[in-house]
Amino acid sequence: MANNPIAAPPPAKKRKTSLSSIPDDVIVNVLARISISHYRSLCLVSKNFYSLLSSPDIYFARSLIGTTDVHLYVCLRLPTPSSTSHHHRWFNLGYRQGQLSLVPVRTLSSSSYSPDRLNSTSVAVHSEIYQIGGGSNEEKRTRAVRVLDCRSRTWRPAPDMKVARKHARSYFLDDKIYVTGGCTRREENWGEVFDIKTQKWKPLPKPPSDHDHKGVVYGGRLYAFTSINYAYEPKEERWVQEAGFVGLGPITGPLCVIGNEIFAEHDRKYTWYNPRNVNGKQQVIDGLNDVYKKRANNYRTIQLVNHGGKLVIIWNETRRKRKRLWCAVISLEERSTPLGTRMRGKVERCDLLLDSVHKSYMLSSCLSVLV
Repeated sequence: MANNPIAAPPPAKKRKTSLSSIPDDVIVNVLARISISHYRSLCLVSKNFYSLLSSPDIYFARSLIGTTDVHLYVCLRLPTPSSTSHHHRWFNLGYRQGQLSLVPVRTLSSSSYSPDRLNSTSVAVHSEIYQIGGGSNEEKRTRAVRVLDCRSRTWRPAPDMKVARKHARSYFLDDKIYVTGGCTRREENWGEVFDIKTQKWKPLPKPPSDHDHKGVVYGGRLYAFTSINYAYEPKEERWVQEAGFVGLGPITGPLCVIGNEIFAEHDRKYTWYNPRNVNGKQQVIDGLNDVYKKRANNYRTIQLVNHGGKLVIIWNETRRKRKRLWCAVISLEERSTPLGTRMRGKVERCDLLLDSVHKSYMLSSCLSVLV
């Protein structure tokens, strides 16, 4: 009998899987686990990706699995072309070609609604930004409050304040927004507080000294730094004189809190201070020589921000009738030395964000938002 070899079966054809065959809810579940910093590039994959990444579904899925990113939102006051007026524009601070850059935030507001308010104050509340007070021109004050949902990129109105304000200050503590100053009769309407849960405003007791102040949220209290320092106790709803912060020098510029430390600018140097240290003093942060080299003599620090535990420094440099905007990102490390604890900063980035903009430009806000 002749041997008839058995023919080998033909190779199986590889099945091609199209993205269009994958259910949208599966794609959303996968995309929700990816950092938002990659969404801009992923939008270019397909129209379906763009649609899914632009919908509220992606952020609902991120909240379900507990995925959040910390993003910096920057608000600039820019001159309107061919006009003497100004408008506000929001940007994300991100990276482009290895450098820090400003990416415009494209909001989905209706044409009949404009949240633009000059001289307003802004505060981050979880994944939202509250823009409070200000006015449509330099002179006007308003009680209006508007909210930018950074996930859906939409604006909505919030309950008005009891008092019209501009150039006020705002702070977020324990699901409440505290707004101080910015009104004509400060001795009577020094501040008010907004409860996020009840959506209601009520007057805030004024401290014994209502002089202009620098404020900061630290250790579950709101502090007002004047010639005498005061702390507001939310549970007791009253101000108490604060005997601490002895080693903290005069506060003339911006400041922020990272962990247990307060960061500020003092004598043209960036400093840190821990009020819980016995006999603690304000100390210069080590390792920032690269930042100091890039600053001109005519610079002005306009913002210090806690960005996920890193210190972000933003400053202006004025050259004749033009301005330049700089930004540095600093990672921090405490070190024990024979002379005591030192804070060392590592300059991760120090880049020029805007070059040669009109002198009337201003940075209104720089906020760290969970998205």
